[in-house]
Amino acid sequence: MDFEPATQALRFSSDTVYLDPVFSETQSSSYLVKIYNTSNKNIKIPQLRLGKGDQSYFNLLVEGVSGKQFSNVELLAKDSLYVFIHTLGKADPQAKEFIYTDQLRLMGNAQPQSIELVTLIKDAYFLHPGKADQQVLHDIKIADETTVEGFYIGDTNVHAKNTLHMDNAKPYVVYGYAIIPENQTLYIAAGTELYFHENSGIIGLKGSAIQAKGTKEEPIIFRHDRLEASYAYTAGQWSGIRLEQPGASTLDHVRIEQAKIGLYLDQAEDFTLTNAQLYNHAYTALEAINSTLVGQNIVAATTQNATVVLRNGGNYLFQHCTFSNSGFRPDQLALRIENSKDAPFERLLIQNSLLHTAIAQSFAFIGDEAPSQVQFDSNALKDTSKRKATAAVYNYDNEQMYLNNIFLDTPTLAAVDFQDPKKNLFYYSSLMTHLLAKGNRTIAASVPLDLDGKDRRNAPDLGAYQHIETTKE
Repeated sequence: MDFEPATQALRFSSDTVYLDPVFSETQSSSYLVKIYNTSNKNIKIPQLRLGKGDQSYFNLLVEGVSGKQFSNVELLAKDSLYVFIHTLGKADPQAKEFIYTDQLRLMGNAQPQSIELVTLIKDAYFLHPGKADQQVLHDIKIADETTVEGFYIGDTNVHAKNTLHMDNAKPYVVYGYAIIPENQTLYIAAGTELYFHENSGIIGLKGSAIQAKGTKEEPIIFRHDRLEASYAYTAGQWSGIRLEQPGASTLDHVRIEQAKIGLYLDQAEDFTLTNAQLYNHAYTALEAINSTLVGQNIVAATTQNATVVLRNGGNYLFQHCTFSNSGFRPDQLALRIENSKDAPFERLLIQNSLLHTAIAQSFAFIGDEAPSQVQFDSNALKDTSKRKATAAVYNYDNEQMYLNNIFLDTPTLAAVDFQDPKKNLFYYSSLMTHLLAKGNRTIAASVPLDLDGKDRRNAPDLGAYQHIETTKE
């Protein structure tokens, strides 16, 4: 079969390829570019190469062969050539992140042609137990008797930047379980980003604590390390944060995303969770067992089981929270309260909050008897079921348990117009008049600013956000 050098311009599936962001020293997913021979002749491309040659951070895969330049690439008439492109990021000492560009060039007898290649490379500290000969790995047995292997945060044998005082100079990429030692505190500065590989997470041992204090402008991020857009809302990519009998801890202005269980607390004695966003978790966004927790301005949403689970007693105060679940299974509740007569709740008080689900009822009590120290005060609660008013734990006339609540009990009331829940935007618009300015002003005074820093004191809306204006009709 005869092939002649290409003399006419070839057609491409794309003139510019935008690869997803990648961390330094890690490889991106591969992206496909098709090169079309629209002529009736079999041709060969004299040279197909990366503009920066062997120094390029990009790499090509052509007909199963990896490289940065190829010669005399054959292409049949009316056929196409598949070229796969990926990035291997390299750090830039002058920048935490930077745009990196190159070109895929076709050179030869025809007019030179090129495809632009663009990616974002983020420099990072990589924390992983890669020195087993120095005993950096430890077997840890957690409360349910599961044994996991991990490394201690603060052990510089793991990495010089493996510290109990994390800063925002670069993101941290964690492989494996990062363990906070007993009675030690992990401090995380505002603006710090932590990315976790599959089967990775944070485990706090007895008496350990976290002080993670972000700001509205510089939140603290906990999420998985896949930066491709297709993984942005994929649940269960890492294990989450698990704290066993922790000491006094604060998480403020944090985002915890795409874990199996976002935040798991077992017998926390003094935990504060404020201005927090917990999204896209495989099981539960927040699970607390017999803990003492103050939660304000929390949005917890989009989980495959109940969004928030409280078990075996404890002392909880939730104010101006939005708990949402868009699933249609009976267990996909916004709030699941598991009561035990052997470990009754000392207090569970929910105020000025919104509990919303796709199913009939946004919350449920699970257990042999109704918790006596539970109160819903000035909330919006969805319940479109036909339960009898005299049912023991759903007797909404019981003012000791239900005080000044709005019940979303009709199709019109139950249809909350969130801005875009699929993209974790849980604002609601000015059309939601049954939720606007319905909060208790005395309660709102203790949480004067919403999750975006907007003052809510004069006319508090229910949930974590004050409403946004809309042009919808």
